[in-house]
Amino acid sequence: MITAIESYGKPKAIRTDNESVFTSKLFRLGLWMLGIRHQQTQIHSPWQNGRIERFFGTFKKYSDKVIFNAKKIPFALDEFQFWYNAIRPHRHLNGLTPDEQWKEINPYRKHPRQVKKVSLWNGLLKGYALDYK
Repeated sequence: MITAIESYGKPKAIRTDNESVFTSKLFRLGLWMLGIRHQQTQIHSPWQNGRIERFFGTFKKYSDKVIFNAKKIPFALDEFQFWYNAIRPHRHLNGLTPDEQWKEINPYRKHPRQVKKVSLWNGLLKGYALDYK
């Protein structure tokens, strides 16, 4: 969480389900010390945290089709996160990627400097990386 805060800034709130890791005194103390409000979904209500549920649904859809060497799992997770946030357009973001939305880039008005074809996880994760720098 500290790495995410250093990269993207401190959120006003974090929404979680009721897993024990999120209800622990240590987790709650950490949020309090950071000044982050904790929002918890109701028990057995995954639709109240739809974005992360969608992320894990998509992850399971693809990860069930690939076998990874244990040493390569961290690298594979990084690849999936990159594909999910920077390559794959999201319907609820009107076809933008989360990175484009976060950086307020409209690919229909601002043309990328470079376009690279991306194929990860033995070709399961495909798309195009757009470089706007």
